[in-house]
Amino acid sequence: MTQHPGFDLLDKAHLVLLASQLALVAGWIATNGLDSVPNGFLVLVLCTAIVAAGVRRLAGAGLNRGAVGWVIAWRIAALAVLVAATLLVVSLRYFSVGLPAATPQLIFSLLWLVVALKGAAVGKLSPGGPIGLRVPWTLNSRRAWEKGHRTLGRILFWGGVIGLALSLSIPPMTSIVLWVLLVITALILALVEARQAWRADPERAVR
Repeated sequence: MTQHPGFDLLDKAHLVLLASQLALVAGWIATNGLDSVPNGFLVLVLCTAIVAAGVRRLAGAGLNRGAVGWVIAWRIAALAVLVAATLLVVSLRYFSVGLPAATPQLIFSLLWLVVALKGAAVGKLSPGGPIGLRVPWTLNSRRAWEKGHRTLGRILFWGGVIGLALSLSIPPMTSIVLWVLLVITALILALVEARQAWRADPERAVR
């Protein structure tokens, strides 16, 4: 399958963001030393680098048409989170104008959007593809792959939608805890469902 042009655009956008973040870090260090770099910003730079590498991997993954659009939307939302977090740090560092109290909640709203879009994409991944739940029972049974990814996709999508609806009315730390619990729960239930489907699949041994 040919690479979708959206991945090329995403790849370049991530590289531009990463270069901008590195320029900020270099400027802060050159001016006042390493201690002048805002707390956690180096972690944000690392996250950007990891996500950028993931985009390149997805670009060559040969995704089916049903998954491509959702995967690109999911990655655009992830890029939006990184951009918003970077702008937040820059605003706090350079501008004295107070930010709205709801700013952190808005960023976490984007995180819930990422989860929902990822859920929509996961359910459409091709069996045995390079991304997804790549465990022995999903790789040796088409039924297990499809069952596990449908379960994972539904939980992430609906959990993300509910989290998005609540994100502006709950504290950021509560949002983080619920976000982590949702992802862990979705993974566990998906793996359990996939294993059960694998054990019930009479053709598993020949796949």
